Amino acid sequence: MNETLQLTHTKIGDIPLLLGLVIKLDIPAIYDREIGDHGLHTGLSGGWMLANWMVFILTESDHTKYNVEDWVERHAELLSRLTGQQIRAGDFNDNRLSSVLSRLSKIEGWERFEAAVWESSVSVYEILKPSVGELYSAHCDSTTASGYHQVHENGVMQRGHSKDHRPDLAQLKLMTVAMHPPGHLIATRVESGNTADDGLYLPLIARVRQMLGQIGVLYVGDSKMAALATRAQIAQQGDYYLTVAPLRGETQKSLPAWIDAALSGAEPLTMLRKDNRELIGRGYEFERQCTAQIPSGPDGTLEEFTFSERVQVIQSEDLRAAQSKSLRDRLSRAQAQINALTPEPKQGRRQYCDEEEFKAALSAVIEKHKVEGLLNVDWEVEEHKQVKLIGRGRAGDDRPKREVVRRRCQVKSVTWDRKAVAAAGRRLGWRVQLSNAPAEISFETCVTHYRANWRGERNYNRLKGEPIGIDPIFVRNDDQITGLTNLLTLAVRVESLIEVQVARGLQSEGKEIKGLYPGLPNKGTDHPTAVAMLKAIDRKEITLMRAEFNGQTSLHLSSLPEWLPDVLRYLHLSPTLYADLQKNSAFDISIFGK
Repeated sequence: MNETLQLTHTKIGDIPLLLGLVIKLDIPAIYDREIGDHGLHTGLSGGWMLANWMVFILTESDHTKYNVEDWVERHAELLSRLTGQQIRAGDFNDNRLSSVLSRLSKIEGWERFEAAVWESSVSVYEILKPSVGELYSAHCDSTTASGYHQVHENGVMQRGHSKDHRPDLAQLKLMTVAMHPPGHLIATRVESGNTADDGLYLPLIARVRQMLGQIGVLYVGDSKMAALATRAQIAQQGDYYLTVAPLRGETQKSLPAWIDAALSGAEPLTMLRKDNRELIGRGYEFERQCTAQIPSGPDGTLEEFTFSERVQVIQSEDLRAAQSKSLRDRLSRAQAQINALTPEPKQGRRQYCDEEEFKAALSAVIEKHKVEGLLNVDWEVEEHKQVKLIGRGRAGDDRPKREVVRRRCQVKSVTWDRKAVAAAGRRLGWRVQLSNAPAEISFETCVTHYRANWRGERNYNRLKGEPIGIDPIFVRNDDQITGLTNLLTLAVRVESLIEVQVARGLQSEGKEIKGLYPGLPNKGTDHPTAVAMLKAIDRKEITLMRAEFNGQTSLHLSSLPEWLPDVLRYLHLSPTLYADLQKNSAFDISIFGK
């Protein structure tokens, strides 16, 4: 009796790689241990639900809940084989996923879970390494994520300063600390969208200090971390800071004199270079004593604390170039607007007849564009005299006459004062860094290290870009919003580990990956992004074929990208992770002409 050959094709893509990494980090077990399920929970545990959901998000570029169940149904057999769990689509309905988010939103449980995930990441991938001399270093910053939400009092979604330039949308704020040099997230905290950054640094730094189990860490942050009380408490706890002073208050008053000292030669300048080649700036530093009132003891009593601080006065080449372009643009706009103040007389064109009124308008333009002393404006008062008859009738020798004098201000020329502009240009691009880092961390190292902040900020690109794409947030309740944001930061960590580990492996072996970029098959890179690798795997359309014939079953895997086994090895996953999916074939696949 002849039986019909039955073929089933399942596209597996990057699912084994992503799920293998999540399992390698022990995330399912950590969730079940540190957060756990409701006492009445049945079926697949929350940890395994979380693991599979994360893979769905990274594979499908979708953080909504309603598509997860259908995706699991289509991949249930594959997910079961990879996890060793019985995976059923019904375990991923909206209510059960909402329960996972609700439990992820609880602060105490999330902090325990996050600390355990960090510990697992360190033990598996050795990402905790000194990045500045012998100091550990971490990057502190915040970002926002928005959605089309109604603002409710005390809700997490509020209107505030939008870093995404969408002040019309409600938003949340996400505070993060990432370890240098890999830029891998250590800790995060979700706050309401109208919360100021200033008060968010110290609580998260205190938690990171506990997670790392050590002091003497260099915390790097932007000007919002530069408050005197924040700097003082970091120093008082035995840690170090590196930040940029905002141009206000004492710094704004002192900076002109500091710049004068640099330009006059009173302070010798150190040339700052990238990789000992490209000039990135120049500057000098000096020490000063700072005193602040900081809380002491559980009752919050204030005590005076004095500490030594390095003030680093720097002229950045990039900042100077940007500000020079801005100055030239402002001069050009001011020049055009001053010329437009006195158009040729014509109906509908305003003329300035009063000198004081013209001077006020001229000053307003100069002040608006901040070009005082940089333009030479040559103007004059034109007088036009005309004799007119008094009264009605014909003209005659005895007819009364009067002389009418019309005056108008006229700009003759507007030119740049080249000498003044050049002098102003030398005062551009200056900024001030503040640090209490020990002297063995050189001035040059402090500057280049602050410039490496992009490694921490790279996490925000991952969070908001494809495939995670937190904006816009679709869930509505506060616990769901917080829980989903925490879940997506876990996905960010997965992306980060892929990039860091693959780059380490490629560079240590002197290899490159080719074929990641459509249309550029020969373009290679030794620092590929996770997104580029996942997309390349997706384009390969890796498929697991299931053949059933005469009561026997065989599995066959389509070809893999040639670089994929190396990537698996760099991630400490089995290089045969994909190939093992076709084991236990019951008959020879050659019957299909393969």
